[in-house]
Amino acid sequence: MQKLTFPHASESKRAALMAVVGIGATQVIGWGTSFNTLTVFGSTLERDLALSRETIFVGIALQLLVSALIAPRVGRLVDRLGARPIMIAGSLVAALAMLAQSQARGLVSYMLGWVFVGIAAPMLLSNTAMPALVQVVGANARRWITGLTLISGLTSTIFLPINYFLLQAVGWRTAYLLFAAMYVLICVPIIWLVVRKGAGIDPTEEGSSKNRLPPTGILSEAQRRRAFVLLAIWTCTEGILTWGLYMQVIDILQALGISAGTAVALWTIVGPAQALARFIELLFGAKHSILSTALASALLTTASFLAFLAFGVSTWSTAAFCLMMGLGHGLFAVARNTLPLTLFGVKEFGQYMGLLMVPQNIVNAAAPVLIAAVISRWSPAGALWIAGFGAILGCIAVVMLVRYCRACTPGM
Repeated sequence: MQKLTFPHASESKRAALMAVVGIGATQVIGWGTSFNTLTVFGSTLERDLALSRETIFVGIALQLLVSALIAPRVGRLVDRLGARPIMIAGSLVAALAMLAQSQARGLVSYMLGWVFVGIAAPMLLSNTAMPALVQVVGANARRWITGLTLISGLTSTIFLPINYFLLQAVGWRTAYLLFAAMYVLICVPIIWLVVRKGAGIDPTEEGSSKNRLPPTGILSEAQRRRAFVLLAIWTCTEGILTWGLYMQVIDILQALGISAGTAVALWTIVGPAQALARFIELLFGAKHSILSTALASALLTTASFLAFLAFGVSTWSTAAFCLMMGLGHGLFAVARNTLPLTLFGVKEFGQYMGLLMVPQNIVNAAAPVLIAAVISRWSPAGALWIAGFGAILGCIAVVMLVRYCRACTPGM
């Protein structure tokens, strides 16, 4: 049989690099102008709209639930039509969401803006962005996905100061109008230029045979359901941490005896640790299976809670907690976006990403309320125990997933 050649490998790599940078820019804008805004705008919105703080943050829960409802359909459309028209449409809906937010006058109009964000998110953000990248670079996209997560991980670093400056300089209403313009004038042209189906990258350039994937994934149709359930359990337990614990971790640490300044300073370790984990994965990930990355992520996250059990709550145990939590979540972002591609293949990648979003977003929406209720009705330590139990459950699911996949596909 004649060997498949890639005469335009350099052109393919340029297209892949442009896709990573371009899609990465849309993700930074998407996350930075939606979720990240409340970190800076929250108190001002509370005052100007005469709404409670709880109501302001309920907008995120509403958005997550709306996204969960439409994500599977969006995923199927991405597989059938390609990602480019879906992401362009998502950018336009996001612009509409920003316009709605800028005109909010009370509860109903404020929540309407979040409904539009909920529609736009699965069309533009990770669940479509990752299939868009795969449609450019082909099935062996692991390193490129890692690069994309590195860029999107810069969102807070870029947009928190931007949002603060805009709030002080022009106010939140004008800021939202500028965000709408960003979607139309920046995101739409970028997506049109870089999101194109390509010939893929030469698989021989993508590392070991463990990472050269068949287009249909490593699991047969009959083997997929169990793997999907285990993967969904892991992503949901991670949601308890990132949406429940992360949002209230400073208050929890303070209640456990860590001063506010120390808690904030230590928690800043998480961001660089996430970036470090993704950078290490970018450099060395091709040497091992993505299942190993998933296992390392789950073990690091679980070990972060064991630091408190072993040493109690102190500055050093909190630093170890933050470091391991950051490393674990940094690897999670890579594994969560690569495992569906590895297990289920390119053809249905968008569909499976959309299906994962349903239980994940439901848990994400409930997690802040759950952790807040545990803190107020039980204790901050109880919230830490709940999060730790979630990490252990997720770790068990990953161990079972790894064993199952390796039994189904020896050599992975």
